[in-house]
Amino acid sequence: MMPHNSNPKYNEENNRISEDDQKKRGVYRLKEYGMYLTRYLREFCEMSSIQGLSYIVKDISLFERLWWLLVLMLSLSGSIYMIREIFDKLKTSPVLVSLATNEMSISEIPFPAVTICPETKISRRCLNYSEILKKRRAGNILKTDMKQSLKFDYMSLLCKSANHKVTLSSDGSDSYQENSEWVLDDYSGFLSDCSAIDLKKSECQWMNKKVRCEKVMAPIITDEGLCYSFNIYDVRDIYTDYNAMKYFKEGKRQVDWTPYDGYRKHIDVEELYPRRAFLNGVQNSFTAVFYSDKSDVNYACREFSTQGIRVSLHTAIDIPRLSQVFFSVGLDKLSTVMVTPSLTRTSKKVKHYNPMKRNCYLKNERKLKFFRYYSQSSCHLECWTNYTESFCGCVNFYMPRDNQTRVCNLKTHSCLQDAELNFTQDIWEERVKLANSKHRRGKTTVCNCLPLCSALNYFAEFSTSDWDFKNPDNAYFDGNRDNFSDLHASAVTIFFKQSHFLPYEREELFGFTDMVSNIGGALGLIIGFSLVSLGEIIYFLSIRLIENYRKHGSCWGPILNSSNPVE
Repeated sequence: MMPHNSNPKYNEENNRISEDDQKKRGVYRLKEYGMYLTRYLREFCEMSSIQGLSYIVKDISLFERLWWLLVLMLSLSGSIYMIREIFDKLKTSPVLVSLATNEMSISEIPFPAVTICPETKISRRCLNYSEILKKRRAGNILKTDMKQSLKFDYMSLLCKSANHKVTLSSDGSDSYQENSEWVLDDYSGFLSDCSAIDLKKSECQWMNKKVRCEKVMAPIITDEGLCYSFNIYDVRDIYTDYNAMKYFKEGKRQVDWTPYDGYRKHIDVEELYPRRAFLNGVQNSFTAVFYSDKSDVNYACREFSTQGIRVSLHTAIDIPRLSQVFFSVGLDKLSTVMVTPSLTRTSKKVKHYNPMKRNCYLKNERKLKFFRYYSQSSCHLECWTNYTESFCGCVNFYMPRDNQTRVCNLKTHSCLQDAELNFTQDIWEERVKLANSKHRRGKTTVCNCLPLCSALNYFAEFSTSDWDFKNPDNAYFDGNRDNFSDLHASAVTIFFKQSHFLPYEREELFGFTDMVSNIGGALGLIIGFSLVSLGEIIYFLSIRLIENYRKHGSCWGPILNSSNPVE
């Protein structure tokens, strides 16, 4: 047994030699692993089906290798850029709206609801509007009958505001102030009692058959006052029970169609409501003729207003806003309207997307306080109502309201006008800010009125011509020409342009198959990458390593013959 050397210098020198040996062995192992890895990667490049890799490891000049390396890097960068564009598109616009491949029959959708509003809002027998206006402009308010003055003030919500400014009499007194506190709770009753239109004297046709207008058209209050609607649901089936508005006499309480589910199954298809047309053309139309007394026509109420009627086409669940969207039919005019429907359907595959991503609401996904059925139009009206209430503390006569909300009186009439201007400005500014925001994801506007995923709209093409309805050769009015000399007439005929149409479909921009195809196309086009290439990578990262270890005892393949650098 050798004696233990207790010399400190000797032990320190041995420790230093041992540390140096370990460092040399570590460097050797790294070099050895580097050689194994280089050999393994070279083998992969030689065998891979990915274009360009084999040129890098071939026995060619350095310049040629650098060239192919540059080509490969540029190709790979191009592929990554294209794949990134695909994912960005999927992130920003994951849902695509396109035309369907199969046509749809018009018999599967309702005939449009038709709402007609007379431009003559009130009969002369109820109020001589022009006469009262002349007296007010002359400063003779005190010489005006109080009842007539009150009715004149009622018209301030439908006529231009300049006509209804306070005008003092010559002695300086102001009896007008008494009317400024009136309440419009029964405004619909006033408009109905003073209406210049009598449905019983109007003419209607449905499917080329005469029908009584009072049977197929219902009175309805809109932002244009008293109007009449065909093929619309009863307002009790449109509004919820929260609405405290006064309604007219109950009409047809039948709901056989919803925009979400279409028509419900019914034994007698002729009894389905809303009504529908099975064929296109004028023989399958709705025609309405409204008469107005010449003495009732009033040009003082509004500026830039065509006398006659306003017409709006919409679905049975909507309350139209004829001050916004309409077409006019003048006095002694006949308009022919050809309708083309537009229906958007939504695939089940996009239902899991956020509404902001798919840009629409599904059934029961968005609830409204005052409307039983969601639609973009109803949402806008409710939002506008809420804004008006918060701005003025009251609402306009045509707006839905609960029992705690009052109708604006004459004092707050100017506030209603200011609210409308500010609402438009606020919505515009809000959308501009949202569009310019860097973090728009998940952000919405105050109204947030997205369209319905199963939205139905109607587009109209119309032509208008003069109509000599008093001509004795017009057989339609045989026996009904009494007092025609004192009347104006406005008529509209509405029918579908075609019996079939192409609906729109809202689908995923990229499904699983589409995503694989797009990414595979980008990789395959530029660097020749395919599923076989993916299989090769998986093979060299797993199976080949296992087999090498089983055969050679090393994952990298045969062990290199070399001597240990440290003896």
